[in-house]
Amino acid sequence: MSNKDDTPRPVTSEVVTAKKKLAFKKRLSKWKPTRRNLDRNEKKLLRHANKFIISRWDNLRIVREQIAGWLILMTCLIIFAFVQIAVYGQSNSTSAPIAGGTYAEGVVGKIDTISPLYAATDRERSVSRLVYSGLFDYDQTGNLRPELASSYSISDDGKTYTVKLRSNVRWSDGKTFGADDVVSTVNLMKNAIVDSVLNSSWKSIEIKKIDDQTVAFGLKSPLASFPFALTFGVLPHHIMKEVAPATVRSFSIEDVDKIVGTGPFVYSSSEALANGHSILHFSANSNYFRGKPRLSVFNVQTYESSDKLLEGFKAKEANAAASLSVSSAEKSLTIKNSRLVQNPLADGVFALFNNSRPVTGDQTVREALRLAIDRDTLRKRAVSSGDDTVGKLATPNALETPMISQSVKGLGALKQPSYDVKAAAEKLDAAGWKLNANKQREKDGSIMSLEIVTIKGADYEVTAKRIADAWRQLGIEVNLTLADPSNAQQNYFITRSYDVLVYQIHLGADPDVYAYWGSSQASAYGLNLANYKSTISDLAMTNARSQTDQTKRDARYIDFAKRWIADVPAIALYQPNTYYLKTAESRSIDSNLQVVDPTSRFSDVSSWTVKFGQLKNTP
Repeated sequence: MSNKDDTPRPVTSEVVTAKKKLAFKKRLSKWKPTRRNLDRNEKKLLRHANKFIISRWDNLRIVREQIAGWLILMTCLIIFAFVQIAVYGQSNSTSAPIAGGTYAEGVVGKIDTISPLYAATDRERSVSRLVYSGLFDYDQTGNLRPELASSYSISDDGKTYTVKLRSNVRWSDGKTFGADDVVSTVNLMKNAIVDSVLNSSWKSIEIKKIDDQTVAFGLKSPLASFPFALTFGVLPHHIMKEVAPATVRSFSIEDVDKIVGTGPFVYSSSEALANGHSILHFSANSNYFRGKPRLSVFNVQTYESSDKLLEGFKAKEANAAASLSVSSAEKSLTIKNSRLVQNPLADGVFALFNNSRPVTGDQTVREALRLAIDRDTLRKRAVSSGDDTVGKLATPNALETPMISQSVKGLGALKQPSYDVKAAAEKLDAAGWKLNANKQREKDGSIMSLEIVTIKGADYEVTAKRIADAWRQLGIEVNLTLADPSNAQQNYFITRSYDVLVYQIHLGADPDVYAYWGSSQASAYGLNLANYKSTISDLAMTNARSQTDQTKRDARYIDFAKRWIADVPAIALYQPNTYYLKTAESRSIDSNLQVVDPTSRFSDVSSWTVKFGQLKNTP
């Protein structure tokens, strides 16, 4: 039996730990770095770095540039996609005017009335047009169109005009429009007690109600231009019948309940301003027979001058400025976010000779004075600031006859003699007005002197000054008077205290200008300011205005125009423009509008707008 104890002993944790430490030391002794091992490992590290990093660095830079290029391309493609979507959306939608918004128009001068019986100025007649419709009106092309009337017919003798009325018209208070309203309005115009500004034009015309939708006008003699007189505003009989004729004039713009019309807008109130001017407020007439206007509100604000009006526009007090002067219109060209609309006006600027005065009563002298005027240069400089340069505004249309050329077929072919200062001097010599030693025109011991009158502050004032300068170059003594507009009628027109009057005349769409050139109108209160008397001209005009056949009528007016050019009662200078400034985003009048008179700018007012929306197009 052995002495050793062969019984197995348990392994303790201390034993295990000791063995692990011994094994770790053996391994560590094997890994102990040497200088040789370090050098060898360093070389391996550099070799791998050169192979996998440094040698491929250029490739990495190229890849990076390519990745950047792809990122830029992808960004461009995304932007292009968004743009394409936007363009596609716009191509499938349209910016269109929508209802709503306020339009504010500024005008120069106070507005005392909007009644068609008493509206005397262009601004008053324009505002009246917003509320009161006429039987006829002018369209965008300047032609007469039915308004409250639907049609008319002329009797065989040309003395009776029968007018049919629309059946779908209601007053702004909801009452039905009819023949009684037309008859009542005409009778008010004819009544001397009412004292309407239209009395002299209507006192000899009779009116008769045929039925509720028909009226007949009776004239003493045929008058082809009569339909153009049917543009007067019609008043409501159901309101006016309660008013005594003597108190009609006492109506003011404060009598809102009595201001009832058939026009596109309804007068609602007025607001007094500190400077004595005012703002008139109008709202859309939901009963308007052409359809409720797009604008919800139309305001008219008055200013004391054209320059003040322009300042108001700049201050955004108004969307538009109507009937600007030439100087203000020129200034407006520099205003951002605005548009100046320049339209020819159916007016004419003339140098009217007083045919009853000693010097200008000589036809040869009048011919000489006409030859001395360079009319082409004159009209180009009519829109300048007063110096000898051509202005930045549109040049006014030429005017060669006493009528607008579009009003008579063939009229445009007629011309006044061209500028020829040498021929002008020769004619003055032939008339006995020769240059003396002082280079003055003299005849029988008298120096040739002309008194020229024009209206102070008018756009054509500069034209009058240039005419005076041109005649002075011929050796004529010229005195130019700038008449105050407030007393020009009393001091000069009634007395005809001038040799030459440089003045603007309203010609209109119809060629009937008898009032300006008929011998019977050469009186103190007549409109024949040239005192022109010609039997031949009278016959041609009388025949033309009574002729219902348009071809024959045109022929007679051509005869009259030829006689007028030959007799030289005046010099036709140019057809002036009217200037309307508006914000770029508003839609109102444009350059295609034919402006017969300032009120015709509202011919399409129901479609004006300041608001727009996107409408989708359906395929």
